[in-house]
Amino acid sequence: MTDRLTRIRIELQERNLDALLVSAPGEEELGGANRRYVSGFTGSTGQVLVTRDRAIFAADFRYIEQAERECAPRGFEVFHALGARKDWFPQLVNEAALAGKRVGLSTRDLSYAGYLAMLDYLEPLPGPDRPEFVPVKGVTEKLRRQKEPEELALLQRAIEISDAAFERLETALTPEMTETAAAGVFAANVKAAGGEDISFPTIVAAGPRGAMPHASPRLEPVGADRPIVIDMGARFEGYCSDLTRTVVVGQPDAKFREVYGIVFEAQQAAIDGIESGMKASDAHMLAQAVIDRAGYGAGFGHGLGHGVGLDVHEDPYLGTSSEDVLEEGMVFTIEPGIYLPGWGGVRIEDIVVLENGRPRVLSHARKLTPAGV
Repeated sequence: MTDRLTRIRIELQERNLDALLVSAPGEEELGGANRRYVSGFTGSTGQVLVTRDRAIFAADFRYIEQAERECAPRGFEVFHALGARKDWFPQLVNEAALAGKRVGLSTRDLSYAGYLAMLDYLEPLPGPDRPEFVPVKGVTEKLRRQKEPEELALLQRAIEISDAAFERLETALTPEMTETAAAGVFAANVKAAGGEDISFPTIVAAGPRGAMPHASPRLEPVGADRPIVIDMGARFEGYCSDLTRTVVVGQPDAKFREVYGIVFEAQQAAIDGIESGMKASDAHMLAQAVIDRAGYGAGFGHGLGHGVGLDVHEDPYLGTSSEDVLEEGMVFTIEPGIYLPGWGGVRIEDIVVLENGRPRVLSHARKLTPAGV
């Protein structure tokens, strides 16, 4: 954690900032992942303030003891944010000696309403005693792209939990089971395997509904002899997994065998072809080229993948519009798909880590092979 503070301070220096503030007072829905990454705090609210020489965690009465346990060992002073925000926030600014300083606001962790509220809280202060707030992008997100060994271990555990939960679901699937019930079975399996919870709402889309990449489960049977797209994930100690498998209860037909084989080949082409230093947009095209050659290019309309960590979707993004470059230590999904309105869809998704210049696959849940469909 101390090294994370050092890297943040390097970013502050490079961006000509005196401090970084993650989230605004009272915004409980924002800043959670960056707050946890920087401070180690696992609660639902609190403000992280990192200056050139200090690290402060502002906790309200509910979380003071928790912050002392989780943040103080990681180099943070715990500021008691007691009473009205309009009272304690100016005190925090004064305590941190931010008068006249340039304070970066993490743009992903702050709403416009939160920004206006902070200005309002500081209005009573004389002009010279107020900091200059500067919107900044990607200070913490940049650091989160490359995973540390401890993070990789937690991610691997989350992946193993979702692998096991899916395999138990696959065994239990029957044509009469509804999409909603299947999603519920997966969630229960995650808990039984030691996960905190699912990492996002499970997608179960059978038959023609599989042509919608993010369809929500319905109280409709999954049916027999048709594709069922299941996109799912588990969370373990804050870290997320993301897995997609496409299965058939019964006998796959020739169309399914054809489409599944193309998607399988596209995913394998990406796994085999991705290298450290490659543009993320070029990585996408490794899979896109396979699907294009097979005549289904119009059926693959989303990106090849995305980063995974404390958030189920984080940097880097692997798609045609991406400006990211894939680097050692990055963890991301590889998930090509083909979606055909009126018929359904096939998506296969695994998580990889870039090590020694190549992807190493972390997901090991059963999947069909072209020879087995």
